[in-house]
Amino acid sequence: MLVEEQEIKSLYARLKGVKDKRHRRGRRYEGAMLLVLILLAKLAGEKSMLGVSEWVRYRKEWLKEALAWKREEFPCANTYTNLCENIEIDELNRCTGDFFAEKHVSVLVEAEQKNKTTDASCENGVERGKEHLAKDGKSIRGSRRVSPERKEGLQVLGLYNVTYDFMLRQTPIEGKGHERSAGLALLSDLDLRGTVVSADALHTQPKWCKKVLAQGGDYIAIAKGNQSELYSDIALLFSHPPQEWLPEAQARTTEKAHGRLEIRHLRTSSQLNDYLADKWTGLQQVFSVERRITRRGILSCETALGITSLPLSLLPAPDLLALVRAHWHIENRSHWRRDVTLGEDDCKVSTGQVPRVLASLNNAVLALFDFLHADNVASQIRLFSASPQRALDLLLNPL
Repeated sequence: MLVEEQEIKSLYARLKGVKDKRHRRGRRYEGAMLLVLILLAKLAGEKSMLGVSEWVRYRKEWLKEALAWKREEFPCANTYTNLCENIEIDELNRCTGDFFAEKHVSVLVEAEQKNKTTDASCENGVERGKEHLAKDGKSIRGSRRVSPERKEGLQVLGLYNVTYDFMLRQTPIEGKGHERSAGLALLSDLDLRGTVVSADALHTQPKWCKKVLAQGGDYIAIAKGNQSELYSDIALLFSHPPQEWLPEAQARTTEKAHGRLEIRHLRTSSQLNDYLADKWTGLQQVFSVERRITRRGILSCETALGITSLPLSLLPAPDLLALVRAHWHIENRSHWRRDVTLGEDDCKVSTGQVPRVLASLNNAVLALFDFLHADNVASQIRLFSASPQRALDLLLNPL
């Protein structure tokens, strides 16, 4: 993904650009500073608005000096909640996503300059498939309520930068059945040149594939029953062992750990390109990934089928196998850590858009931890709890 080279600013400075819709007469505290205080408390392990408020107030003497705070008191929990209910959430998601994208701008610009060649792997001087973006939805379980409209909890759809470990975009899903439309909207303002975007079967739609290509990117999409014709065509192609007269490429990985043996075997072919071209724009490969897992002597097998717009010359079989597996970084590196380590599922805040705002701030917290290359997030949280000045410096100074 291309981003413009800009003056490096702190996260606090970037948050000042997020629209605060609170009424001026009742606005005692700057919105960006309140967001910084929430992030600061979250970096130190707080999970609820009450926890944030108390954590800040217990450290008010230090914070008054560190922030040149002019008021006698710090906000109560309701003030933080009111702010989160009245900020422009799309702007917040863009602000945090673009901030972490710009951390890597110098590396990206250097790579662009090196790749300004006539090589087939470049389009307009940009190497295709250089960055991997993974898209997946998530339920905020703590927002569940007994009312029918909130029985399932609020939903969000994220676009995670697997290459650099941060959530690039996140958007609300407005109810059951709206994830596909949210998936199209999620990409609307992005320059996808140099990226490959992966998605699960729900988003495997011709319209979505065209959208990714139109914005300069490439796609990897999984085929299941919702695209039964596509699924059947690919399954039929790979239903027999490889044949000499039907060229294909293969890759295999074997991993053994903790009493678990996993073998992944990928087969990929371009034999269906012309046949599927009318419906699936830009398709260059179809593939099959078989996973054979042996645990305690019990064997389980599963097979995933999919398509990609990157040709074999740019995405060899071993690299395709790695990307298919790396898609689940959005679950392992983002969703799981938000729920288990940051307590997103246990946070019972349910007012309006507040759970989604807190989810966006959790994304920023994890991106900061990954910027620090923290191997153990829980350990880093304990460090920030003991030395909060380190966390404050991360928020107030350029990274």
